[in-house]
Amino acid sequence: PQKFPEALRGCPQQESDIAFLIDGSGSINRLDFQRMKEFVSTVMGQFQKSKTLFALMQYSEDFYTHFTFNDFKRNPSPKLLVRPIRQLLGRTHTATGIRKVVRELFHSKSGARENALKILVVITDGEKFGDPLGYEDVIPEADRKGVIRYVIGVGDAFNSWKSREELNTIASKPCGDHVFQVNNFEAVKTIQNQLQEKTFAIEGTQTGSTSSFECEMSQEGFSAAITSNGPLLGAVGSFDWAGGAFLHMPKDRVIFINTTRVDSDMNDAYLGYAVEVILRNQAQSLVLGAPRYQHTGLVVMFKQNSGAWEKNADIKGSQIGSYFGASLCSVDVNRDGSSDLVLIGAPHYYEQTRGGQVSVCPLPQGRAKWQCRVILCGEQGHPWSRFGAALTALGDVNGDKLTDVAIGAPGEQDNRGAVYLFHGTSELGISPSHSQRIAGSQLSPRLQYFGQSLSGGQDLTMDGLMDLAVGAQGHVFLLRSQPVLRVEASMVFKPREVARNVYECRQQAAKTQIAGEVQVCLQVRKSTWDRLREGDTQSIITYDLALDPGRPHPRAVFEETKNNTRRQTQTLGLSRKCEHLALWLPDCVEDSVTPIVLRLNFSLVGKPASSFGNLRPVLAVDAQRLFTALFPFEKNCGNDSICQDDLSITFSFMSLDTLVVGGPRDLKVTLTVRNQGEDSYRTQVTFFYPSDLSYRKVSTSQNQRSQRSWRLACESDVSTEESTALKSTSCSINHPIFPDNSEVTFNVTFDVNPDAFLGYKLLLKANVTSENNMPSSNKTEFQLELPVKYAVYVVVTSLEVSTKYFNFTASEKTRHVIEHQYQFNNLGQRKLPISVVFWVPVRLNRVTVWDQPQVTFSQNLSRSCSTEEIGPRHSDFLEKLQKTPVLNCSIAVCQKIQCDIPSFGIQEELKVTLKGNLSF
Repeated sequence: PQKFPEALRGCPQQESDIAFLIDGSGSINRLDFQRMKEFVSTVMGQFQKSKTLFALMQYSEDFYTHFTFNDFKRNPSPKLLVRPIRQLLGRTHTATGIRKVVRELFHSKSGARENALKILVVITDGEKFGDPLGYEDVIPEADRKGVIRYVIGVGDAFNSWKSREELNTIASKPCGDHVFQVNNFEAVKTIQNQLQEKTFAIEGTQTGSTSSFECEMSQEGFSAAITSNGPLLGAVGSFDWAGGAFLHMPKDRVIFINTTRVDSDMNDAYLGYAVEVILRNQAQSLVLGAPRYQHTGLVVMFKQNSGAWEKNADIKGSQIGSYFGASLCSVDVNRDGSSDLVLIGAPHYYEQTRGGQVSVCPLPQGRAKWQCRVILCGEQGHPWSRFGAALTALGDVNGDKLTDVAIGAPGEQDNRGAVYLFHGTSELGISPSHSQRIAGSQLSPRLQYFGQSLSGGQDLTMDGLMDLAVGAQGHVFLLRSQPVLRVEASMVFKPREVARNVYECRQQAAKTQIAGEVQVCLQVRKSTWDRLREGDTQSIITYDLALDPGRPHPRAVFEETKNNTRRQTQTLGLSRKCEHLALWLPDCVEDSVTPIVLRLNFSLVGKPASSFGNLRPVLAVDAQRLFTALFPFEKNCGNDSICQDDLSITFSFMSLDTLVVGGPRDLKVTLTVRNQGEDSYRTQVTFFYPSDLSYRKVSTSQNQRSQRSWRLACESDVSTEESTALKSTSCSINHPIFPDNSEVTFNVTFDVNPDAFLGYKLLLKANVTSENNMPSSNKTEFQLELPVKYAVYVVVTSLEVSTKYFNFTASEKTRHVIEHQYQFNNLGQRKLPISVVFWVPVRLNRVTVWDQPQVTFSQNLSRSCSTEEIGPRHSDFLEKLQKTPVLNCSIAVCQKIQCDIPSFGIQEELKVTLKGNLSF
């Protein structure tokens, strides 16, 4: 058996020579100088038991070497070396001090080592003053000798831009990593740990003035996996935390796997934060996560080629800080021995309502790009849940022969944590919806970080079922999977159909009829393989039966309950159980087309198995819980079971021979529909009529011979026929069945718009159809015409102000103005075009009688007027006058004045004046 190495290889320590150059000028008071000494002593103490040597020089305008590297070798006690130091006082010659350190302390005579790192730490409280040298004279020399320089500026003297530039000039590049600035000497001790980290960070390898780790901080074993060649240990800190992994081969041979040869941007990527092994086509590949790659994360797949591990594919994260690749899990979904996909966790992925996600990434085929198809998430309401912090394959826990997975979310519910279960799918994927959520608060209210680590796929309880180990803060929980059950239900009716003589009510006499019986059977089966016997697999099932669920008036009831519902509870093992129930029809059945529906739904509670630690079976999450069966009605369709109806339609306008528009406002049509064949299903009559008619109501005829009560329902729609806009109304007859040898007569009432224009004939069409799909014939279509007239009700009144008479003297010729006024009223129900016509006698025997007749209107109506002279019909006017002393157009020349008004509105009033000069 393979074993992890008992101890990891040690790192070769890098030799370092660190020299302090401290400011002893007069600007530093005695107390602050003492604090500077304590700081130096503390820093030196942090490097004990390492290959680091120290030296110290104090400077002002004078320079004094307090101890060299040789002195430190002889007496490596920081306190004994630093305590005797006395302050020099004087001006600040920083540049000269740096030259003296580079030339005198970093020299073999002072004990400096040739291959050791050379580090200079300068501590000063002000700008250099009175120094004959400039920094441009000394810094290049320090760079040539490879001296790495840190500078600590203390006090307010470095608040100006010029003084800060001086610190940057002294320090190595980049300045941000090599310059420290504090307000006073009391605060110097706050940066001693930072200084130690900065100097320690260069104990690896060095190139010029820059340096990096190789394996000194590799953290080998941060993650682990077992391969066929040996243990694989993640080493996230290798090469400046670029990361990688060590594969421990047989005979103590170790192979380092990383991507730095092909990727130059892996700094701080943490490759090896998670490691996983995948098997495909009997070949082994390695998957390494780098959650800090480019701040978004990276997952790399390595494939062995000629003994070397090379990068084969990769997937990059999408969100900054998501830690994509922090957890990995390879999954063989169909359990055929080859990995199908890799789960990649991004526990710090942030959304507004939930935190963390897991990408489901099928393995790439050939040279195709590696991509993730599905994203798994936890429940909403947990933005800091860290969903995906831990992943594990569980094996088959629900009995579908597919691998299921568990995902930890240790940050949910204020860090109480939770674990989610997801099932594998037949498409070699993972279901996007979780099947179960186990909250840490269910186990203990004080539990923290439940789901921080997971391990599954093993049967530790010896019951034949896979178990799951879950880590929390200070606890490990072993969760058992349960036997998974499924229930099969069958419902069989006897007889198979409701007989016609049971459901048909010819005389409308409602009486209870026995429709038949139903056999209801339940069978419980196990989906999972386990060691539980039938006696250990008991469950309590409560099931509900409902006849015609959802209908306001169910057509059938149970004899036992006199209701359409029934509840029963039984204890079942793995054997089949049945019961027989009688069914009644309490009322006449109107809908005998749609079968009676019997619905069964149930709940299951497993009983604890005492021989297996009270393990309870459970119902499968995706188990069918609802079953239905149909109890159809017997059809009247003959021996061939194909219903062939024989429909016909006729209608009349009752006793109406002419439709008067503007008169009575309704039009009644009497229809008769017959079915001389077998039952007709969903029979429907459709009318087509002009749009100026509107459907009002339908009613059955009062003189029906049949004792049936027919059900009629009509609704209107707008359609187009022969390019003429028509309305249509469809009426269902006794839905769903219009029985054989039946006849129904009913009246349909239409409203007639009093302003309608229907031409001179009204054409009404109707047809009858059904779902029997019989061909149409002349019997199924009918049309009828009705003459149309329009009601006119216009009243003309002569007004009292009209001229009634004049007095004339025969011997005198007189001339008078005459005026007649008339009032016209439209009392009808429609607006009309009218013509106002006057015949005025203007000349008798060539003598003018009525001169200049004029017609005026009281309203400014749209009108068109014309005049025409018409000769007398009789030339012997004297004889006519002697018989009838009336001057009219039969004996005189008349002027015809005609004014056409295109629209005279409903209830509109019009006054017309005829005026002229009358002379005798």
